[in-house]
Amino acid sequence: MKKTHKKALVLSLILAFLPLFTSNVLSQTFYLNKFLPVKNVTLHSLKDSYEISFPIPERWNVESATFTFPYVNSSALLAYKSRLTVLLDEIPLKQVALDPISNEGIVNVDIPGELLDPGYHQLTIMVAQHVEKECEDPFAPELWTFVKLEESKFSINYSLKSIPLKLSSIPTFIEDPKIIPMKKINFILTRLNDSILNIASIVAGGLGARMDYRPILISISQKYKEGMDNIFIGPKNELQKFKLNNEIESYNSLISIEHVPYKRKDENGQNVTKIDNKHVIIIITGNNEKEVKKAATAFSSLSLSFPRTKSMIIHETSIPALRPYDKKSFLSPGNPIFFSALGFSTHTFRGMNKKELKLEFYLPSDLYIKPNEYATMLLHFAYSASLRKDSNLKIMLNGKDVSSIHLDNENGAIFENYKISIPTYLFKPGKNTITFVSYLIPQIIKRCEGFQDMNIFLTMFDDSIIRFPKMSHWGKMPAIEYFFDTGFPFSRVATGSGACIFLTKIDVPRSTLALNLVAFLGQKTGMAPLKIHISSNLNLLKEKETIFLGSIDEIPQKFMEKAPLKLLKPVITVKYPQFDNLSGKRDRSWCQKLEERLRGFATLFPIKPYKEKSIVKEKLGSLDQETGLLMEFESPITKGKSILLWTAKDSSAFLNMSRLLWIGKIRSSSKGDLVLFPLNDIGKVESHLLGPKYYTGNLTKFDEFDFYLRSYPWLLVTLLITSVTVIAVILAIYLRRRKKKRLSGED
Repeated sequence: MKKTHKKALVLSLILAFLPLFTSNVLSQTFYLNKFLPVKNVTLHSLKDSYEISFPIPERWNVESATFTFPYVNSSALLAYKSRLTVLLDEIPLKQVALDPISNEGIVNVDIPGELLDPGYHQLTIMVAQHVEKECEDPFAPELWTFVKLEESKFSINYSLKSIPLKLSSIPTFIEDPKIIPMKKINFILTRLNDSILNIASIVAGGLGARMDYRPILISISQKYKEGMDNIFIGPKNELQKFKLNNEIESYNSLISIEHVPYKRKDENGQNVTKIDNKHVIIIITGNNEKEVKKAATAFSSLSLSFPRTKSMIIHETSIPALRPYDKKSFLSPGNPIFFSALGFSTHTFRGMNKKELKLEFYLPSDLYIKPNEYATMLLHFAYSASLRKDSNLKIMLNGKDVSSIHLDNENGAIFENYKISIPTYLFKPGKNTITFVSYLIPQIIKRCEGFQDMNIFLTMFDDSIIRFPKMSHWGKMPAIEYFFDTGFPFSRVATGSGACIFLTKIDVPRSTLALNLVAFLGQKTGMAPLKIHISSNLNLLKEKETIFLGSIDEIPQKFMEKAPLKLLKPVITVKYPQFDNLSGKRDRSWCQKLEERLRGFATLFPIKPYKEKSIVKEKLGSLDQETGLLMEFESPITKGKSILLWTAKDSSAFLNMSRLLWIGKIRSSSKGDLVLFPLNDIGKVESHLLGPKYYTGNLTKFDEFDFYLRSYPWLLVTLLITSVTVIAVILAIYLRRRKKKRLSGED
């Protein structure tokens, strides 16, 4: 009997899981904050909610999903009245009683696959909280539930759809920014040299630009990889070895699409070629490398306008000229910009709880921001009637409160060109975030009197305007954080003009990192860097912003002259920062003493503490096999140009660096001019600022004068003393001559 029961149990398990095997169902589980900017949130008052927008890719056919998150609620809540509800697109999926005794728990929300069509879905966590049976304060401090979204997980079971053999499938299925958590794609390069790599970089840049904010990891091989999408880049004669069906025989430049073939053994042990219609090979080819480059340029220039055909023949391409700093989400100083151009959409705040809305944009990383000017916002907004007079809209810049709008009209109002001025010194180079926080309170909200807040709202319109005053470009370097923030200085021009990537050796690891770096720059600018140059020729680095890829023993000594850390020299001198010396007890020249006096009395020159450093001399400094090194310093070839050095002890480390570029802690923790990071992404990322500073950009004559006065306060004192002395001398001469004339007249 026991054996019979075991056989029945095994058979039932096989039958239960058989659909998973027959339908090729895939499963993924990941933390939600790996692909969405979610954070822990506290829900307050009688009712509150938090919304999460998450994507489902076009190529997924979702079978089921599970959303899991822990929470903690107040121990003062009434269990029979307090509830936590999870909704998907306003459809309730799960309810949990908020128990004051068992006030910690984990919510598992099962989501049916039929509710998860491709596109963006709104997941809402809503609470109704009560601490009294009747007549309760809607804002009582004990009304709270803490939702640990940073620990939340998303598990999903899905199968892949067949991809139609049409070029219009590329933006829909292959370059879909909704692919989570990362898009992986393989480049088929049958040979590696400077010219092929430069063509491949055009394609990589276009992929990065169209994937928007989603990470894309590029690999390189000499043949196609099964189970993933591939892109073939090369001349027509190299394409023939793959025996792909090609309906067009006569062409110069061609873009085409094919399903991925794979070989399997049949029941007789013979190799049989089959077709994987879930993955494709995109073919970018031509008669020669010039024609291949034309096809690659066309591929990276297209977006949603891919034709609904299997192939397209390229006759000619034309790329518009771009000015420096013309990029997506960049605020051009001196020009008024609509909020809509920065990705902002008209939004309505509803209800009485605090709500936030963010406007994110970038300023050039080398902007010379002067503190005595103002940025201007001209807001277009409207709010409802029946608001209490203490309702307001708070405005924050980079987490700091900068302004507030009093919503004091009980009949409601609409405003156009409502002016808000913000001092420019509160902005920072690179990414800035303006947050609008609404505090809407109903006019009737008494303890024992019924109230409702569904009629109160505030709408912020996307035709509002922001203008940053025109300023010079003069950035203080080195600053590795600028690279991870905006790609600066290699993204100064979105096309990559004036930048290059130098490889000490043309091989797969270095080439893989180079292509991922180009895709990263394309994502930061929103456009393929078509003119960035990949080379192994040192003579091409002059007048270029350079990304340098090479293992430690391959770096020419002349490139390490200005590096903050000089490895593999007989003796290395390293200055390690120890502490900020605020005591002022140190030997100083009379100029420094005068400068400190001036800084103490003038807000124009802020006090800057001295950084005490210890000097360590080390013999034969190097790295271990598990550590990568990232350094930024001024080019020894061209003044004002930067070198960003990626190096490690072994060249195989560059494959790991390609992955870390997209997902590692290196992106969020890197700053200064020296970054040491673990190649396995386990451990601490160490950032330092050890080397000399330098500046990049150009100043107007007036800004140059202003810069020197702010950098050297003693110069201002010298000018003032000289001016006063000259005026005094002129005045003394004038008075002496006047006295002489007056006395001679009396005589």
